[in-house]
Amino acid sequence: MQRSQEATEDISQRILAPKTVVVIGAATGGPAALAGIVPKLPRSFPAAIIIVQQMRPGFTRLLANYLSSPSGAIVEEAQNHQAIRPNQILMAPGNQGLIVTRTSMPDNPYAITLEDQSDSMAKARARIDAAMQSASEVFSSRTIGVLLTGMGSDGRDGMKAIRDQGGTTIAQDQDSSILFDMPKSAIDSGVVDEILPLWTIADRLVELVGDN
Repeated sequence: MQRSQEATEDISQRILAPKTVVVIGAATGGPAALAGIVPKLPRSFPAAIIIVQQMRPGFTRLLANYLSSPSGAIVEEAQNHQAIRPNQILMAPGNQGLIVTRTSMPDNPYAITLEDQSDSMAKARARIDAAMQSASEVFSSRTIGVLLTGMGSDGRDGMKAIRDQGGTTIAQDQDSSILFDMPKSAIDSGVVDEILPLWTIADRLVELVGDN
């Protein structure tokens, strides 16, 4: 009886816990870039996806609704302490830092922690870095980082953290970027595995994740 219960719990955890997490960071031009990726992902995409779009509060919820597709992925604005599940896309609310954490609960091994950053410009400017770094600490080599169009260098350190853990890093190429600053900063730092045009990124994610 005990062995049967343990087997059931193990199966339940494997179903509820994603094996892979994809963290997508974007800023200026991000909504259009995300619209070229997220709706193309199949509804059955098995990884968890976390999106950090530099955007004012309130607009991220509208963007999540816009990116959701009746025939494809459903995007939700993340809630504090929300469990991270396979086949799930969560968007960080505007002006809130999103951290991936490990919990002690077998039915909820990974969760989101949100932090209000409206009074800290420095933290707000490094929201992508923080999300990617925390994901790499929890998921290690099972982390995929995607850095899209935007101004500044947010995401560079996060991509480095993912690569240092053996994960995979992808940057949007210059020709398809509205602002190439963020991808270029990561590329110039040598922390990007693949530089891809926007229209190929969704297919590449499907290839990398497979049926995990």
